[in-house]
Amino acid sequence: MITIKPINKFKTYKYDASPFFFFIDIFPPDYTNPNNPHLLHLIESIKSNPIMPLPMRVDRVFNGERSILIRPREPITFTITDDKTAVINPKPFLQYGVEKLLYFTEIRSREKFSVHFTLERAIRWWNSTRFLYGNLIHLEEDFSAFSRAYLHTMVKAIILEEDLINAAKNYCQMIADICRKRMEENSMLIEIKGKQQSVNLYKIKDFTYYKKFKKVSETQYHPELIDIEFFDLMEKGFSKQEDERTKLGNEMKSKELKYIPLLFYDDLLECMLQNLKSLEDGDDSLLDPSFLFEKNIIIVENPKELEETNIQKYSWWNNFDDLELESVIKTIETTLTEFFLAYKEKFLDTQ
Repeated sequence: MITIKPINKFKTYKYDASPFFFFIDIFPPDYTNPNNPHLLHLIESIKSNPIMPLPMRVDRVFNGERSILIRPREPITFTITDDKTAVINPKPFLQYGVEKLLYFTEIRSREKFSVHFTLERAIRWWNSTRFLYGNLIHLEEDFSAFSRAYLHTMVKAIILEEDLINAAKNYCQMIADICRKRMEENSMLIEIKGKQQSVNLYKIKDFTYYKKFKKVSETQYHPELIDIEFFDLMEKGFSKQEDERTKLGNEMKSKELKYIPLLFYDDLLECMLQNLKSLEDGDDSLLDPSFLFEKNIIIVENPKELEETNIQKYSWWNNFDDLELESVIKTIETTLTEFFLAYKEKFLDTQ
């Protein structure tokens, strides 16, 4: 009798659009797993990189299945002074965001399946993702606002030599306020077949039950699945025309999937509230924003030079076909090899 070994895969759902993007964190990722010191070593090797995926869809990446990149509708900029405008540079921003996502995919694949995450899976995931455009009006606006808040607070503090701790508090509070407002309003704008409508992020249900012979009332919040219209631009490509997105509904066939937007705001709000608490408690492990300047993720230009023809260099309307995945996977492999060699040498020294 032949036994077929099952293929290692995370469970996913066909109707799940899996939209994702990145935010800039102010503290290194917190990872504790005493049984896997090599995985902690992986996190330590990229702790200076502050760009974090949201949500952390390692399931899609590991499986090599498509997800939808949220694409801000306009270049993300903030004017610091009359002669300095800070800009998010999309390609390196995504490069280091995807780097973090691949590292966490490696960690989860080893924890879940005890296997190495391969370059083949990474390429299959990215090739099935980079040509997709999801019509996500509010998420596009809000993620732009999250990044712009960083320029407004942390980057401004660096340029003007202001207090960085206070800037970090302002940054976290701005994001927390955006998330809290969206959740309190309980409303998202969606667009399907050129028609816009407002939908709820969650339903509120009141339950009454008995606990220890006493009648108890409880309010529960149930996240809603919301429709998303998406387009595959593999053949058409990403045109540089500004109004190209508005033409998609008339010129191309679209598909519809679903996602849970409440998770974005709930997870990010929790992260920002934890950051604020850490800052109040005197945590001094604040990530240095200089990393973003050194890696060309954030650049500073003269506003006069950012005319319409120049600002489009920083457009997110792109398939990012030059994103480098192989070097990331090789770095992961090298980092793990170095750890195991050092661990082996340390073990032999104790014998």
